[in-house]
Amino acid sequence: MAMENTSEVSDILSERCRQRFLNKPQPEIDRASDCERRPYDRETNPKGFIRLSLSENHLCDDIIKEKLEDPKHHVIESWMLQYCDNRGTLKLRQAVADYLTMKTKSSKPVSAEHISILNGAESVITTLTYIICDPGDGFLIPAPCYGGINVGLTADMTRVGEVKPVYAYLQSQVNFDAGEKRPFQLTVDRLETALRKARDEGINVRGLFLINPHNPLGDIYPAEVIMDCLHFAHRNSLHVVIDEIYMGTIFKPDNSFTSVLNLHDLPDPQRTHLIWGFSKDFGLAGFRCGVLHSKNSKLHEAVDYLAYFNVVSSHTQNLLAEFISDHEWINNVFFPTNHQRLRESHQCISDGLTKLGIPHLHRSAGLFIWADFRLYLPQPSFEEELSLERRFEKAGVGISAGSRFDCGEPGWFRIVFAHPINVIETALERMGKVIEEIKKEICGDEFEAFKGLDGLCSGGFENVVAGSAAGLGSLIEGAVPGKDSDNLDDLVTLFQNQVKTSDWLRENTAEKWIQENEELFAEYQAAANK
Repeated sequence: MAMENTSEVSDILSERCRQRFLNKPQPEIDRASDCERRPYDRETNPKGFIRLSLSENHLCDDIIKEKLEDPKHHVIESWMLQYCDNRGTLKLRQAVADYLTMKTKSSKPVSAEHISILNGAESVITTLTYIICDPGDGFLIPAPCYGGINVGLTADMTRVGEVKPVYAYLQSQVNFDAGEKRPFQLTVDRLETALRKARDEGINVRGLFLINPHNPLGDIYPAEVIMDCLHFAHRNSLHVVIDEIYMGTIFKPDNSFTSVLNLHDLPDPQRTHLIWGFSKDFGLAGFRCGVLHSKNSKLHEAVDYLAYFNVVSSHTQNLLAEFISDHEWINNVFFPTNHQRLRESHQCISDGLTKLGIPHLHRSAGLFIWADFRLYLPQPSFEEELSLERRFEKAGVGISAGSRFDCGEPGWFRIVFAHPINVIETALERMGKVIEEIKKEICGDEFEAFKGLDGLCSGGFENVVAGSAAGLGSLIEGAVPGKDSDNLDDLVTLFQNQVKTSDWLRENTAEKWIQENEELFAEYQAAANK
């Protein structure tokens, strides 16, 4: 008999399942029409919804499809009709090992014996935490981090293994005294603080999770930072899981990346594990294929047992093995095209946010940009942050609130820019209308008068302080023009933010300025109207 409603389903499930799967909050999206529920298309559905919240790369669908449509990728062989190794076919594991050796420039060839293949990176995370941890154990995670309501890092850890996330909160305000140089900088000091707090609370922390390049910040961690974290983990007997699924999305040519596979003298190789996959670098999220690299043979034995529930189809594995073995096409066609398109889309979203007066981090990797909307929250709360997210959704644009990434500060949003330019421009136009509505609400009756001044209400206030902020570049230790431009841009953004959110600005409102400087305001208004 068919089950008519959720309550009937709930009656046959255990309390454990009901608590885990049936009572999860769902994101609220209120759109006006069926037209707007369907995706945006400039020609066929110009009023459609633009989803910039999902980390997918839509920029190279054309060349990927052309490559995969090659008939040689679709030959059916007899072995594909049978069960395969739970950890993946030897053909694909060897192809992935060869690719990782090439891509990471590893001094030693990566071994296929150190590779396991599962149906997605999330399955890898779930399986790893289930093996490493007992229920109630903790995993240390720098936050913000990849996440969400029903999916994401914390869900991957908790849905099966019942692991507690232990957050090491990174902050937008740079602590120069602690040696920080940029907002949300990962340091061992922050990891140690979070670990001590967790242990004081009786949590048995078993591992450290790192994402490099980072989601959602876009940071690329230098080798010395990774090694510092590995030594910290070794001192505290922690496993380290390093997610490098964005290693191929570094779109600025002057930025280097060091994989953990190319680090020498690891302090604890048996407890150092790498995650990679096809979904981000190649835009193949729908193929559901994640990769685990570990030199721990016992770990792979456990993975082999659990991977029975996470096997990738033999045909898909064969297709991906053929695809990833063509290093010439990957290096000379795909990555140059992908990186060029990522640069163009990133520049478009960065320029658009700047025009809207939205500060953001200047990074060189990933498919997303981390933007600061704190000025547009009536109150600094996560409730107001989600309210702003819903306002954008009603305007036809989906971007992700920072709370979905376990950010400790309300007001930050992740915006995925790996879309064609026309899509980004339309999204920015819709976002701009929401921003203008909020400015009107903040400035009230004086909005129209101030709009022409490019002043406090129009977001141009940051231009007043930009010159002064640029002078702070000398505070960055060893800064080199060009090489450390991301650090300098971040510092300028930070300074602008601090001015905009300072007590002085809160006390000296536009209304107060009008009341106390009527003659000066009249002169500015006359000049602006010329």
